[in-house]
Amino acid sequence: MTDAMVTGRMPERKKQQGLRVLKRDGMNASQAVNLLFDRLIEEGSADFLLQDGDTSAGERWASAAHFVDSLSRKRSTRFDDMTKAEIKLDRLAAKGLV
Repeated sequence: MTDAMVTGRMPERKKQQGLRVLKRDGMNASQAVNLLFDRLIEEGSADFLLQDGDTSAGERWASAAHFVDSLSRKRSTRFDDMTKAEIKLDRLAAKGLV
C-alpha cells in the first residue's frame, strides 16, 4: 500500500443534486466542506455523519415530535393581554383598595 491519498469519486448526477441544494441555501461546496470540518473538530468524531442512517423519515419525525411535545408549555395568565396600568388596577381592586 502506498502513502498516496485515496480519493473517491461520486456520480455526477449526485454531485449536481447536492450543489443545487447548497445553492438554494446560499452556500457552495467549499463552504459546506468547511462547515463539515468545523463540526468534525467540534464533535471529535464523525459519528454524527452516520446517525439516523438506519432510521426512516417517519421515525425521525416521530422522534422530533416527541421532543417538541416534551418541551414545557408557556403558562398563560389573565394578565397576558392587560397593560401594566390595568394589571395594577386589577390587583388594587382585588385587595379592595379601589
